[in-house]
Amino acid sequence: MRGLRLLLYIGLVAASPARALTLTNCGQQWLFDKVPQRTLVYTHSALENLLALGAGPAIMAVVGYRPDQDTAPSPWTSAARLTARYDPAPWSGEALLAARPDFIYSASYYWFNSPETPDRRRLARWGIATWLAASDCQGQQSQSARPLTYDDIFSEFRHVAAIYHASPRAEQVITGLEKQLTASRRAAQHLPALRMMWWYSGLNIPYVAGGYGAPALLTRTVGSSNIFAAIRERWPAVSWEVIAARQPDVLVLGDLRRGAPGDSAADKIAFLERNPLTAGMQAVRQRRYIILPGYDMDPSVRTVLALGRLITQLDTLHTEDN
Repeated sequence: MRGLRLLLYIGLVAASPARALTLTNCGQQWLFDKVPQRTLVYTHSALENLLALGAGPAIMAVVGYRPDQDTAPSPWTSAARLTARYDPAPWSGEALLAARPDFIYSASYYWFNSPETPDRRRLARWGIATWLAASDCQGQQSQSARPLTYDDIFSEFRHVAAIYHASPRAEQVITGLEKQLTASRRAAQHLPALRMMWWYSGLNIPYVAGGYGAPALLTRTVGSSNIFAAIRERWPAVSWEVIAARQPDVLVLGDLRRGAPGDSAADKIAFLERNPLTAGMQAVRQRRYIILPGYDMDPSVRTVLALGRLITQLDTLHTEDN
């Protein structure tokens, strides 16, 4: 098989029934008729899903992920021997036409809906298939219809597996993740209920976790609450005055290695302990920090692994408290 062609499904005659696959993605139906051979990946969570499927050999380039910036690589990323090119920003239309990927899997709404990059309809006209992670169909700052679940994560994984004709592999991975999830839930049963705040990035006006994304899902799983659970955006911008007034018990800090001010956990801690408004918060005075890789905070098969890391650190805090 030499590639994959995608047409916006408008009642056209399908290709070979043995190969053709019609899937609904972000409210539209798309027809896939071949397995991708030259995949361009937008963001780390899309990459995690593809590597867990064993699709590494089909990946030609990755945008929005750097192995040297991952503070806790998953077993899939650690095992992969990718020869892919790594880029900080998505490709222009000219670059895409020159490189001729046959499929783009994105977990970034913006990179399919910005002036910098071709949209999905144009890519389809160029013969480049696309898939946008269902959790990002409306973008990270838009309001979600309902909170994310593990079933949502597994459903996304199954859909992408179908495109790659890798459904048996997907079921094998999901079975393993469900076992880990059961074990993690059991391990979290003794943990106290805490009021948590998740901080992804930004200093003066931080981006924190709302109640509908992966951090909210992890928080519910360990029996705690997110102080911004009522906000339906995945990553709303919230003032420090509001955060300080709500006095979270624990601060979960995303450790990003992109180099921007406030990205790393060290930068975040320095800000919290020097800023007069935040330095007085009890969680800061007691240094009640949980540090997770920034890559853990977006939904993918990696989310179950992030749960284990969260429980381990919460358990350490609980032991210190007692």
